[in-house]
Amino acid sequence: MPAIFALALFGCGPDAAVPGDGAVVACAAEKIADCLIEQKSCAQAQDGSEACFICPTGNYAEKSGHCEPIGGTALTHDFPDNTTPSGGELRGLCRSWTVGNDAPLWVNAVAIEQSEQSHHSNWTYVPEDMFDGPDGIWPCKDRGYDQLSAALAGGVLYAQSTQAVRETQKFPDGAALRIPARARLISDIHTLNASSESVTGHLTLTLYAIPEATVAVKLAPFHVDYHGLAIPPKATSRFSGACDIKSSFEAGGHPFELEVYYLLPHTHVLGSRMFVEVHGGPDDGKTLIDVRGNIGEPRGRAFEPPLPVTGATGLRFGCEFENPTDETIGWGFDDKEMCEALGFAKTPMIFETSIGTAEPDGTDGATKLFTGGCDTLAVEWNN
Repeated sequence: MPAIFALALFGCGPDAAVPGDGAVVACAAEKIADCLIEQKSCAQAQDGSEACFICPTGNYAEKSGHCEPIGGTALTHDFPDNTTPSGGELRGLCRSWTVGNDAPLWVNAVAIEQSEQSHHSNWTYVPEDMFDGPDGIWPCKDRGYDQLSAALAGGVLYAQSTQAVRETQKFPDGAALRIPARARLISDIHTLNASSESVTGHLTLTLYAIPEATVAVKLAPFHVDYHGLAIPPKATSRFSGACDIKSSFEAGGHPFELEVYYLLPHTHVLGSRMFVEVHGGPDDGKTLIDVRGNIGEPRGRAFEPPLPVTGATGLRFGCEFENPTDETIGWGFDDKEMCEALGFAKTPMIFETSIGTAEPDGTDGATKLFTGGCDTLAVEWNN
């Protein structure tokens, strides 16, 4: 997620569909929580143990641990095939879908399924006459596409968890993101094929729109990013910083207030943890999200009820890394790393907060600590 708003835990058992007999056995709360980390339901496995299961297409893992149908009207688009050679990486391409919606869409959920070895994809919406050309797959540079321009001209729709094959960004009922009429959806393409054979596949995107009359909360995106990574070799390290966001809100005439409905953390293969906390005020140190473990599964998480951030100075966030190589690893694609989170909240302003340096900050046991100063851009949200 290299531009504004652009945008990995416990093993949960079988990577399989929900048991076909339809029987639902209540799991312990701790097991449900483990399953929900990877957007999976919890049910009884064949051996009688509690296990995590992928919900069928068109369903999502509800906070009770059961699979529930995604409400609303589904709008589905299949994109063309991509081929990535063995050991190869595909970048520099974009894909678009001109939705043709005559009225705004209030999107309560976004779902993807992909077989193209998609490493990550960031999705924006813009007016349908922007970055114009035939839909499908095209070189981003041919139309001058960049995520910052798209995010500011339209907005951010969704970001894919690293290497996730199926993922659902489902907001709580009544919460929705508005896509204006006559919109075009665009994403970058970044595939990574670590297998021994060439892979040809494609991605399917589905929007779930709800009637405007049922929308109780209008959501806005925000993004935090530790861009100044310099991950030391042969070491465990933590990069974090406490960012003042309040002053940017106040400069725009608003108090710093959020109700966080959804958060998606993002790292690459060396990342072992990503966290976001409240900074300052009566709830200083309160955890919004703290994700540990491997990548390759959906990591986005909905919060119902939402997580309030009031009376705070800003957000504290960061990542931990395990670097077994002999090289210092910076921010970027390919064999580089990232540390960021995309969120959706009820808030009067969208914002991007980035940390651009890595200053040594002592140690925590064997973990090397780094921090840096923050830059924040906040913009009035009238979508």
